Parts: sequence; C-alpha cells; structure tokens
Amino acid sequence: MAGEEFVFPVAGIVGFGPAIAVLYHALRTYDYPYTERAFFETRRVFLGLAVGMVLGTASGAITVALRAGLVTLLSLVIALVLLAFFEEGFKLIYLNRKAYRGRFDTTFVGVGLSIGIAAIASAGSSYVNGPALYAPGVLVPLLVFSASLAFVHGSTGAIVGSGCAKSDVVVPFAQAVLARVLHAAMLVPFFAWGAFPSVSPAVPVFSLAAATMFAVLLYRYVYRTVLPNTLPPDMRRERRRRVRRTRGGTA
Repeated sequence: MAGEEFVFPVAGIVGFGPAIAVLYHALRTYDYPYTERAFFETRRVFLGLAVGMVLGTASGAITVALRAGLVTLLSLVIALVLLAFFEEGFKLIYLNRKAYRGRFDTTFVGVGLSIGIAAIASAGSSYVNGPALYAPGVLVPLLVFSASLAFVHGSTGAIVGSGCAKSDVVVPFAQAVLARVLHAAMLVPFFAWGAFPSVSPAVPVFSLAAATMFAVLLYRYVYRTVLPNTLPPDMRRERRRRVRRTRGGTA
C-alpha cells in the first residue's frame, strides 16, 4: 500500500516527539545553561531512558492487544490497572536498587526511565494503525494520547524516584499507582470506542481530554514541587539564583 514505508518513522515521531519534549522541559532548568553545572548524572538518566524503552516495548504490545482484543469493559479496566501496577512496580525495583537508593538525582533518573516507557508504548499504539495513521482523525488523537502518557509517566517516575531518593517508598509508590489508575480509568472510553462504534465520538474525545488534563495538572505539581524539592538545600538555592539570573525573573 502506498505510504506504508513511512508508517514506522511517523509512529516514531508520534511516540518520541511529545515524550522527548516533556523530558527536555522537566530537566532543562537543572542543567547548563540554566545552571553552571548539571544537577544530575546524565549517564544515569539516559541509561534509564534506554531501559524504559525496553520495558515500553512490552507495555506497547500489551496496550495494542488491549485495543484489538477487547472482550468486556471489566476485562479492559482490570488489564489497565494491572499494567499500571506492573510499570510502576518496575520503576520502583529499578530505582530502589542500592546504586540509586538515597541519591537525590534518582528523581531525575525516574523521569528518564518513565519517558522511555511512554515513548515506545505510544509509538507502538501508533504503528499498529498502519497507513490509517496519516488520517487527521487518527493522528491527532494519538498525538494527544502520546503527550498525555508522557506527562503521566514522567510525573509518576519522578514521584517514585523521589521516594527512593529519600528511602521512603511506600507512600510515593501508592501515589504513583493511584495516579496511573485514575489516568487509565479516564481513558477507558477512549480505548473502548473501537469496540463500540455506535457510541458518539464525543465520548472518547471527552475521555482523552479529561485524561490529558489530569496528566498535565499532575505534571505541573511534579515540576513545581517534586523536582525542586529533591535537591539538597544548597543546590536548591544555587538553582534558584541561576534560573532567576537567566530568566530575569523567578524559577
């Protein structure tokens, strides 16, 4: 079919474009030129990104299977909840290892790890559409879905990473899982729409919009509270001074 050879790169753009944009936005004020030095170990962040991409391959396959093989709404909900537990549990295991536990920059590694998961999962969901991906009615919702997934994954990764950095994982892990479950619950009509074509298109549109708004608000909290507060006090003050000088305003 004409245009089939471009499905893979377009799906990659849909998956990685929003994800990398979120990663850049989350970390940009913790590295040069906003600060005189990086406040995190770049190698660890990009290693986490690569590991997340491996896990995202499995998550993407599960997501695609969910959309293609829906049997009942209950089975969809259960599967999405289990997927959230699986992904957040993996983040906890990876970030709570001895080499990462107790390090403040584990929070930033959590963002990188989670963005890798989101990017591949979104790219997989896009690729399975084949040449239909070029249609605006398919491409635009998938771009929004990709951004929503990047925001929520990046946020929960930071929350879990912050818990591991402070050696207090129970509450942050519970918060991350709850956020993912709520986000997944809002997306149920969006996922289920293909199995119920008689339902008004307004239902999945509202579903995707609500999930995206929730993800943006969660990310706003993480960006303004979790990420800055993970820094030691002296580095926090240094960052504030530097960002204020760079922006000519406040951090």
